Amino acid sequence: MDTPILLTGIAAGIGALMGGASLLVPRWGASVVRLMPDPRWPGGWAEFRASYGGAFLLAHGSVLLTIAMMAQAGRNSVVAAGFAVGALWLGMAIGRIVSMLADGKAHQTRTSYNLFSTGFEIAMGLALWAPWLGHIGG
Repeated sequence: MDTPILLTGIAAGIGALMGGASLLVPRWGASVVRLMPDPRWPGGWAEFRASYGGAFLLAHGSVLLTIAMMAQAGRNSVVAAGFAVGALWLGMAIGRIVSMLADGKAHQTRTSYNLFSTGFEIAMGLALWAPWLGHIGG
């Protein structure tokens, strides 16, 4: 397995594990994103299991599946799946950067947590994009 596919597989595995953990233990997912369900609206824990759990698990799982089926489906299936899920991570990084710049003083978003999270999101996005970056570069 070549390096770009390996990087994508590692990032997809991390994302799938994060999703699985949030699906099984929604309090863990809530602590990672620093949010809690609003007690005024019942059912909030289902949102953590759905959005941070099931969605992350299956999105990243689909990348892992394309890697597992690469001999049958072709390398471009990994390029496409990794690109889509990588865009999710890079979109989160963009949103976090905009928030730190636009909301920094008013909402105290310029924190070490947000700086670390931005770096993590960029690393995950680029790792998932590795086959696509190699494809356009070569």
